[in-house]
Amino acid sequence: MSQGKIVLMACGSFSPPTYMHLRMFEIAKDYIQTLGLGTVVGGLASPVHDAYGKKDLVAAHHRIAMLKLALRSSSWVKISEWETQQSGWTRTRLSLQYHQDTINNYMNDPDPPAWLPDDLINLNSIDEPDNLMEKLNGNQVDDRVTVKLLCGADLLESFATPGLWSDEDLETIVGKHGLVVVSRAGSDPGRFIYESDMLYKHRKNVLLVTNYIANDVSSTVIRRLVRRGESAKYLTDDAVLAYLRQHRLYGARHTDTEYNILNELIASYDKRSPQDVIMASPEETSFKNILISIRDKPSIIDETITVKRPRKSNFLMPNSHTDSVSPITDGIKPKIAFNDKVPSTYVPGKAVKIVSDATEHKIDKGGGCPL
Repeated sequence: MSQGKIVLMACGSFSPPTYMHLRMFEIAKDYIQTLGLGTVVGGLASPVHDAYGKKDLVAAHHRIAMLKLALRSSSWVKISEWETQQSGWTRTRLSLQYHQDTINNYMNDPDPPAWLPDDLINLNSIDEPDNLMEKLNGNQVDDRVTVKLLCGADLLESFATPGLWSDEDLETIVGKHGLVVVSRAGSDPGRFIYESDMLYKHRKNVLLVTNYIANDVSSTVIRRLVRRGESAKYLTDDAVLAYLRQHRLYGARHTDTEYNILNELIASYDKRSPQDVIMASPEETSFKNILISIRDKPSIIDETITVKRPRKSNFLMPNSHTDSVSPITDGIKPKIAFNDKVPSTYVPGKAVKIVSDATEHKIDKGGGCPL
């Protein structure tokens, strides 16, 4: 029998996240949808608050950053920072209730949270076969979403630890939300449910998923390897390992990795382009062999400037020579002006044209040549 629309939510430290944390989502989704037990419309990873006080629990912003790196390729699992933003540690029951209420009332929220699963935007268009037939027959169907707690068999067994969970919390978590338990081959969570009166009463609301692909990697194992300076590669995402080394988490030593080097290169280019910097006009100074030429946009030329330079004395041309620099016109190529000085009003790189007074006024006596 289908349990309707489901959001899988994993609560925990994620210090650091491992491939097993991520695989649980995929294994559970496949199991539920393959057997027609419901429609998984989203997944949520909810890191615990810093006040939880667990050993080796690094600051929330580090754990969130590592989760974002680990989940960057996922199209359906998101991160909820809600627990980390509270004033203190939040009980799992309250966190499940908050997320379920928010999801089912999101259409009334003018500013929905970023963790809201994408499929919920078109929630009404996602119909299971059973629900579709009931709608066609005119029957009312509950279209609400249930947020189920996704966990491993170790969390299920922790329910029996005296004082760790309140009876009220367990009744609400199992009875109202439900559990999706991913266990490894060889374990027997079904027996644990049988021996617990509370779990047995709500056994229809507990989905047991067996993971036949052995994967016992844990955050504890990764922290130990990192602390000892040993390799943890292939136990979690390379970007996660690079991040914790970069920030020296769990006693890690900083090392140059391809990921770190790439990040540094990106950061070095994440600055203002030279084109965005306002350049001041240069003061009058000496130049030699200044090439004044037109580039891409001749339409920006809007003025004429005049530059002077001393000419060698010539008995045929005793007067000094003056060159006029004017805007470029169609069909005339710019020329090269050899000047000893350029006035401060001149803007380097501006497209101009050299118009020699020798070309404007033909000299009959000879001896003068155009620039």
